[in-house]
Amino acid sequence: MEEENKTAEENKVENQLLDEPIPVKDLVLMTILSLEGKAWAYLDLIAHPETQKHKKDLKEAKLAIDAIEVLYKLIEGQLSTEENKDMQIRLTNLRLNFVKK
Repeated sequence: MEEENKTAEENKVENQLLDEPIPVKDLVLMTILSLEGKAWAYLDLIAHPETQKHKKDLKEAKLAIDAIEVLYKLIEGQLSTEENKDMQIRLTNLRLNFVKK
């Protein structure tokens, strides 16, 4: 019985494995999207996902926006024209809302 459970667990892990590793560019994009959510939350334009509460903190918002810009510059040359345009729009929207606060 123990071997059957072990085999089932091993099969479960194997089913979760990817054929190819996730490219770093994609991880950077996921990080950017995560930071974007934090920036909006710290601008107090959405509730924080972790607490569902509002908390304005412009220093934290600025840090998130600055980090997005740095990460974006690292991968800018690897993005398509459409991806670059989308990222520039995201950054512009964050910056404009930051200035309004």
